[in-house]
Amino acid sequence: MDGNAFSIIASEDDFACGYKDCKVCGETKPLKEYRVEAKGVQGRKAVCKNCNNTPTIKSPKKGTISNDRIQQALEAAAYRIIKESM
Repeated sequence: MDGNAFSIIASEDDFACGYKDCKVCGETKPLKEYRVEAKGVQGRKAVCKNCNNTPTIKSPKKGTISNDRIQQALEAAAYRIIKESM
């Protein structure tokens, strides 16, 4: 058996004992750490309560400039100013 088969068997054992892996943080936690959801596996959400309460960073809306592009533009402008002053 390769290492992947063993990890699948181990996670199935945890699954049967009332534990579940969080899809965000990847930690194995008891079912009481997950909110109830009728459609979910074992009747629970896929994300633990802690990760579910953590605010997420939303992607910029279409037509806006991302922070990375702003940073790149500022660095290019600073480089151009320094180069011109020499």
